[in-house]
Amino acid sequence: MTTPAQVRAPMLAVLPGTPESVSAARQLVREVLGDGHPAIETTLLLISELVTNSVLHSRSGEPDGRVTVVLCSGPAGILIQVSDDGGPSEPHVSPICGDGAEHGYGLLLVDALAERWGSICSPEGRVTWCRVSTD
Repeated sequence: MTTPAQVRAPMLAVLPGTPESVSAARQLVREVLGDGHPAIETTLLLISELVTNSVLHSRSGEPDGRVTVVLCSGPAGILIQVSDDGGPSEPHVSPICGDGAEHGYGLLLVDALAERWGSICSPEGRVTWCRVSTD
């Protein structure tokens, strides 16, 4: 049986498709989970990666683009959903490059740290989600 402290109301934020929205998404995580939550650091990192990917690799990064972030926390873990305006390809884990590249590791981190993740694409846009374990 769960207690009210374990379940928090879902939060939704519609953010501009700009790099500054990464910090706004991180603030949303802090508001929902609180700094003492055992999965706060992992959740902050993963939401940063997903929002960054949406801004950089989708039409959401174009003028007037938007990114929608949904965060739900409960006994099954933390669900992060980032919706964007879609792009030329589906999100995928890039192969590891030994050339010192500073970019391309976002979904590799999501794949390594999230319990599960996936993406749903349509002509209208896409939703990339992940679930963070609270165990």
